[in-house]
Amino acid sequence: MSNTRRIPQEAASQQCFRSTATIEALETRAALLKRLRQFFDALDFIEVQTPTLSRDTVIDRHIDLIEVPMRHGTGAGKEICYYLQSSPEAAMKRLLACGMEKIYQVGPVYRAGERGNRHNPEFTLAEWYRVGDNFENGMQLTSNLLSHLLGTPDCNRVTFQSAFHKAVGMDCFESAVGDLARRAVEIGVVERVDWSDDWDDWMHLLFSMKVQPTLGLEAPCLITHFPASQAALAKISPGDPRTAERFELFYRGLELANGYHELLDANVLRKRSHLANQERERDGKQPLQVESRLLKAMDHGIPASTGCALGFDRVVMLAVGAASIDDVIAFPIEIA
Repeated sequence: MSNTRRIPQEAASQQCFRSTATIEALETRAALLKRLRQFFDALDFIEVQTPTLSRDTVIDRHIDLIEVPMRHGTGAGKEICYYLQSSPEAAMKRLLACGMEKIYQVGPVYRAGERGNRHNPEFTLAEWYRVGDNFENGMQLTSNLLSHLLGTPDCNRVTFQSAFHKAVGMDCFESAVGDLARRAVEIGVVERVDWSDDWDDWMHLLFSMKVQPTLGLEAPCLITHFPASQAALAKISPGDPRTAERFELFYRGLELANGYHELLDANVLRKRSHLANQERERDGKQPLQVESRLLKAMDHGIPASTGCALGFDRVVMLAVGAASIDDVIAFPIEIA
């Protein structure tokens, strides 16, 4: 990435206020944000704004939340725990239950402990939902958006099972924990087979280390039909109950987006949330409250839809050829 027109430098002791991104990168970011809004506006989506601070949250084993204790009013009332939202998903689905049909949002989200070349605890997420879309519609809309933003060709589509077999040399659905562990040691991912006794742990590890770096190297790639145990808030596939109607978008080795043909059954989500809490406790993490306003909305009834969340900062990284998220955001956590 060019350093031309970088914000002028002065003495080292005076640099704590400087942006880590070039002016060109920030200008590209603004242009891409404008293009994203143009894409959704042309399809008659409504841009919405939902709270980034809420008492509710979607429970995920692998996402750590930032807590914000707060007392209401001026007295010494009871302290209430709020969470900076890791995604606008719950609130946006509540809007679907209220009658909105085509909505999108772009704004800050937060995840504790996530820091690296591709991660900052605060980052920008674009998320959208369209009532009536099935799994295929949702994937095509995501492919079309990326093409609009970056000029990419239509996404290739590969099932999780096929991509895993090609990169790891095993059928994920025919492989037990011991098989996965031995293969991981054999190909140098870990040194010991007792790293974990959980099937999904090995799936996550092998996918992130061996599958993901091979994805979307020439054209963007949609990985489809994730294992049912990794369904999150997606429906189970009617044609293969081992899989979920969940997809992820990859381009040049970067994970860009995660989408679902949305789960509508509140009781299924309750069961998944209780299971996620059990997994969190095994990992030494705090369990989270299961009951939420999202579940109340689902009890009321949410129309069928497909939704997707896109990591906007990573799209900017691709557009400007940046190796680090710090190159496309004004002020990363260390100087925020």
